Amino acid sequence: MGSPYRLMQLALFIEKHHRTNEKIHFEKIFFACEPLDNLKRDYFKRIFHCSMCLGFYGSAETGVFACQTPEYATTRLYMYPKELVQVDIANGQIIVTNLVRQRNQLIRFNTGDLGRLIPNDDNKKYGLIEVFQSQRLIDLTPGSIMKSDIEEFMNQYDFIEWQLIIENESNNNNRTILTFRCVETTNTTIEHMKTHVNNYLTRCLGSSFSIEDHLTIRFELISYQALIRDQ
Repeated sequence: MGSPYRLMQLALFIEKHHRTNEKIHFEKIFFACEPLDNLKRDYFKRIFHCSMCLGFYGSAETGVFACQTPEYATTRLYMYPKELVQVDIANGQIIVTNLVRQRNQLIRFNTGDLGRLIPNDDNKKYGLIEVFQSQRLIDLTPGSIMKSDIEEFMNQYDFIEWQLIIENESNNNNRTILTFRCVETTNTTIEHMKTHVNNYLTRCLGSSFSIEDHLTIRFELISYQALIRDQ
C-alpha cells in the first residue's frame, strides 16, 4: 500500500531491474493520497500483475474515513460510513465532520480537496463521495505529483527559501512552465538541479511521459547576500 507516486517508484524500479522471465504478482494494490488515473492503473496492472487497485481516502487531520470497493475500483468514487463521519460540500470543497471523537479530537475539517456527494439515499449505512482533485496535488497532464514530495525533494538542497510557480505558456495551453525560485547561500549548479528535477518528474509521471514536449523547467537562483541591504 502507498501513494501512487511511491507505487510508481517501485514499478519503475521493478521494470528496470527485475528479470523479465520472473513475474511479480499482487492480488490487489491498495493506494491512498490521491485518485488513481487510468494511465497509472494500467501501468501498475502490467508491472505488478494485479487484478484490482483499491483506494483509501482521508488526511493526516481526519484519518482514513472512506475507501473504494471492487464495484468502484476504476472510478473516483469512495464509500464512507455515515455513523462515523458527516461529509458536506461547501463551494466545491470536501468538509468532514467527525461524529466519533474517541481517538481523533478534530470535530470539523476542510480537506481543501474538490469533490461532490453522490445521491445514495437507499443505503442508510454508507454514503458516496466523488473526489475530483486534491489540493495536495499538482496536476501535470497526464499525471500528478504530491506537493509534499516536491518539498521533500527541494529540502535536499541548501536553500534558505524556495517557491514553485506553475503557469501555462501564453501561446500554448498544452505546455506548462515550472519555475523554481530559490534563495541560496552557496553557488548551486543549475544544470545539476535540472537533471535531478527531470529524473524526479520522470519517476513521478512515468517514463512514457516526454518532459521536453510538455514542460518548460526554469530556475531563478537568488543570492542571499544580494538581499542584505548595506548598513
